[in-house]
Amino acid sequence: MRSGSRLFAVYADEVEATSENLTLTPLPFAPPSVRGVVSGRGRILTVIDPLILPLQPDTPADTQGHAPTGATVPLIVALTGDEQLALSVERVESNFELSDDEAGMAANQRNNPLRRIIRHHAESIALLAPAHLFDAVLQGIDRRRRRT
Repeated sequence: MRSGSRLFAVYADEVEATSENLTLTPLPFAPPSVRGVVSGRGRILTVIDPLILPLQPDTPADTQGHAPTGATVPLIVALTGDEQLALSVERVESNFELSDDEAGMAANQRNNPLRRIIRHHAESIALLAPAHLFDAVLQGIDRRRRRT
Protein backbone atom coordinates (compact mmCIF):
# COMPACT_ATOMS: atom_id res chain seq x y z
CA MET A 1 0.00 0.00 0.00
CA ARG A 2 1.22 3.48 -0.71
CA SER A 3 0.60 6.51 1.45
CA GLY A 4 2.52 9.57 0.41
CA SER A 5 5.99 8.48 -0.63
CA ARG A 6 6.07 5.52 1.78
CA LEU A 7 5.12 1.89 1.25
CA PHE A 8 3.37 -0.23 3.87
CA ALA A 9 2.36 -3.87 3.88
CA VAL A 10 0.39 -6.36 5.94
CA TYR A 11 -0.06 -10.07 5.37
CA ALA A 12 -2.96 -10.88 3.03
CA ASP A 13 -4.81 -12.83 5.73
CA GLU A 14 -4.85 -9.66 7.89
CA VAL A 15 -6.90 -7.72 5.31
CA GLU A 16 -10.66 -7.97 5.50
CA ALA A 17 -11.62 -5.66 2.63
CA THR A 18 -10.88 -2.45 0.79
CA SER A 19 -13.37 0.40 0.29
CA GLU A 20 -13.27 3.64 -1.65
CA ASN A 21 -14.63 7.14 -1.07
CA LEU A 22 -16.16 6.68 2.37
CA THR A 23 -17.23 9.70 4.42
CA LEU A 24 -14.93 10.27 7.35
CA THR A 25 -16.21 11.46 10.73
CA PRO A 26 -13.48 12.98 12.92
CA LEU A 27 -13.10 11.90 16.54
CA PRO A 28 -12.57 14.74 19.03
CA PHE A 29 -9.49 14.34 21.24
CA ALA A 30 -8.20 11.40 19.16
CA PRO A 31 -4.47 10.92 18.69
CA PRO A 32 -2.97 12.53 15.57
CA SER A 33 -2.64 9.20 13.73
CA VAL A 34 -6.41 8.59 13.98
CA ARG A 35 -8.09 10.30 11.02
CA GLY A 36 -11.59 9.46 12.27
CA VAL A 37 -14.19 6.74 11.75
CA VAL A 38 -16.06 5.47 8.70
CA SER A 39 -19.06 3.22 8.27
CA GLY A 40 -18.44 0.38 5.90
CA ARG A 41 -20.19 -2.95 5.42
CA GLY A 42 -22.25 -2.45 8.55
CA ARG A 43 -19.24 -1.77 10.78
CA ILE A 44 -17.70 1.37 12.23
CA LEU A 45 -13.97 1.36 11.49
CA THR A 46 -11.34 3.55 13.13
CA VAL A 47 -9.19 4.92 10.30
CA ILE A 48 -5.46 5.22 10.98
CA ASP A 49 -3.08 7.30 8.90
CA PRO A 50 0.06 5.14 8.57
CA LEU A 51 2.19 8.18 7.67
CA ILE A 52 1.96 9.62 11.17
CA LEU A 53 1.83 6.32 13.01
CA PRO A 54 4.62 5.97 15.61
CA LEU A 55 6.57 3.06 14.11
CA GLN A 56 9.06 2.70 16.94
CA PRO A 57 8.18 2.14 20.60
CA ASP A 58 8.26 5.14 22.92
CA THR A 59 8.38 7.67 20.07
CA PRO A 60 5.48 10.08 19.69
CA ALA A 61 3.62 10.41 16.41
CA ASP A 62 4.11 13.48 14.28
CA THR A 63 1.40 16.02 14.94
CA GLN A 64 -0.96 16.87 12.12
CA GLY A 65 -4.49 18.16 12.06
CA HIS A 66 -7.48 15.85 11.87
CA ALA A 67 -9.58 15.57 8.74
CA PRO A 68 -12.43 18.07 8.40
CA THR A 69 -15.99 16.95 9.08
CA GLY A 70 -17.52 15.27 6.04
CA ALA A 71 -14.17 14.63 4.31
CA THR A 72 -13.91 11.52 2.20
CA VAL A 73 -11.17 8.95 2.37
CA PRO A 74 -10.01 7.87 -1.11
CA LEU A 75 -9.17 4.31 -0.07
CA ILE A 76 -9.17 2.36 3.16
CA VAL A 77 -7.87 -1.11 3.86
CA ALA A 78 -9.99 -2.72 6.58
CA LEU A 79 -7.98 -5.02 8.83
CA THR A 80 -9.08 -8.20 10.58
CA GLY A 81 -9.24 -8.23 14.36
CA ASP A 82 -11.38 -7.16 17.28
CA GLU A 83 -10.33 -3.48 17.16
CA GLN A 84 -12.10 -2.80 13.81
CA LEU A 85 -9.24 -0.77 12.35
CA ALA A 86 -8.54 0.43 8.83
CA LEU A 87 -5.58 2.10 7.16
CA SER A 88 -6.04 5.22 5.06
CA VAL A 89 -3.93 4.79 1.91
CA GLU A 90 -3.69 6.37 -1.51
CA ARG A 91 -3.56 3.09 -3.40
CA VAL A 92 -2.82 -0.59 -3.15
CA GLU A 93 0.33 -1.24 -5.14
CA SER A 94 0.38 -5.02 -5.53
CA ASN A 95 0.44 -8.34 -3.77
CA PHE A 96 3.72 -10.21 -3.55
CA GLU A 97 5.01 -13.30 -1.85
CA LEU A 98 7.90 -13.02 0.58
CA SER A 99 10.88 -15.24 -0.03
CA ASP A 100 12.37 -17.21 2.86
CA ASP A 101 15.00 -14.56 3.59
CA GLU A 102 12.39 -11.78 3.56
CA ALA A 103 9.84 -13.70 5.65
CA GLY A 104 11.99 -14.01 8.79
CA MET A 105 10.59 -11.57 11.33
CA ALA A 106 12.29 -9.90 14.21
CA ALA A 107 10.65 -10.29 17.60
CA ASN A 108 7.89 -7.73 17.85
CA GLN A 109 8.10 -5.44 20.85
CA ARG A 110 5.00 -4.45 22.77
CA ASN A 111 3.16 -1.47 21.23
CA ASN A 112 5.34 -1.59 18.12
CA PRO A 113 3.21 -1.78 14.99
CA LEU A 114 6.30 -2.34 12.83
CA ARG A 115 7.21 -5.98 12.30
CA ARG A 116 10.21 -5.10 10.18
CA ILE A 117 11.37 -3.24 7.10
CA ILE A 118 11.59 -5.46 4.02
CA ARG A 119 13.29 -4.77 0.72
CA HIS A 120 11.35 -5.64 -2.43
CA HIS A 121 12.41 -4.55 -5.90
CA ALA A 122 14.83 -1.99 -4.42
CA GLU A 123 12.10 -0.37 -2.29
CA SER A 124 11.75 -0.29 1.49
CA ILE A 125 8.38 -1.47 2.76
CA ALA A 126 7.23 -1.18 6.37
CA LEU A 127 5.61 -4.52 7.26
CA LEU A 128 2.98 -3.66 9.88
CA ALA A 129 1.60 -5.79 12.71
CA PRO A 130 -2.14 -5.02 12.87
CA ALA A 131 -2.45 -6.62 16.31
CA HIS A 132 -0.23 -3.85 17.72
CA LEU A 133 -1.70 -0.87 15.86
CA PHE A 134 -4.33 0.05 18.45
CA ASP A 135 -1.84 0.03 21.34
CA ALA A 136 0.67 2.07 19.33
CA VAL A 137 -1.93 4.69 18.40
CA LEU A 138 -3.00 5.12 22.04
CA GLN A 139 0.54 5.15 23.40
CA GLY A 140 0.77 7.65 26.24
CA ILE A 141 -2.94 8.49 26.20
CA ASP A 142 -5.10 7.87 29.24
CA ARG A 143 -8.25 6.18 27.92
CA ARG A 144 -10.17 6.70 31.15
CA ARG A 145 -11.31 10.24 31.77
CA ARG A 146 -12.77 11.49 35.01
CA ARG A 147 -16.26 12.78 34.84
CA THR A 148 -16.70 16.23 36.27
